[in-house]
Amino acid sequence: MSAIIETLPDFDPTVVRGAYAQDRRFRIREFWPVEHAAAISRCLAQETRYLNAYFAAGRNREASDGDFAKLTPADRRLQQQQLFADAAQGVGFLYGRHHISLKHVETDTPETLRHVMEVLNSPEMLGRIRLISGFDDICCATAQATRYAPGNFLTRHNDIKQDEGRRVAYVLGFSPRWHPDWGGLLQFYRQDGTPRDAWTPEFNSLTLFDVHHVHAVTYVAPFAPSPRLSITGWFCNRPPAR
Repeated sequence: MSAIIETLPDFDPTVVRGAYAQDRRFRIREFWPVEHAAAISRCLAQETRYLNAYFAAGRNREASDGDFAKLTPADRRLQQQQLFADAAQGVGFLYGRHHISLKHVETDTPETLRHVMEVLNSPEMLGRIRLISGFDDICCATAQATRYAPGNFLTRHNDIKQDEGRRVAYVLGFSPRWHPDWGGLLQFYRQDGTPRDAWTPEFNSLTLFDVHHVHAVTYVAPFAPSPRLSITGWFCNRPPAR
């Protein structure tokens, strides 16, 4: 097992608990030892294979980078029209993702990402999240690697999903030197849709927020020089079905 997950990241959950309780969200900075964060970032950028998840013509879809490259210009325009038509009505997303599992069913998942998944599901980490959130029934974490390239986005939504038992959403950030002008911001909203504040992607951070918070990932600008890389998921009160 690599050194990346041989030790749990060092933070005081009692301090985080008080800050989190104020608005049911909080960001922990310098979460991993810097060399471990750099290794995870490299893995996400160079070793991870993503499928492009998107919503178009009224349903969820997935396609590889190769599938997108094979599209004719006419098909690409039609796909974009369908994607933007739904997004204009507040239902839409386009980003790269890679499901991470502890069951070793994803044969192309890099070992580094499996190790991160093991940390998130360790008894020590789950105990800290239970203490921070106040949810004593949290028993596991789900995880996916995400890549928001230029043109990618995720429209406004909350993360409530009763059949999955989601309690707390999280984002592990691995985008070095991200500039807010590039987009890809974690934008929070009030329940009526009024924008609140936006959190810039931050390298080596863990962002926690209650699943009832309405949020979005803003459009990544065409001039962004690199993708927004992260590991995201939920701390849940039941194991995933798959």
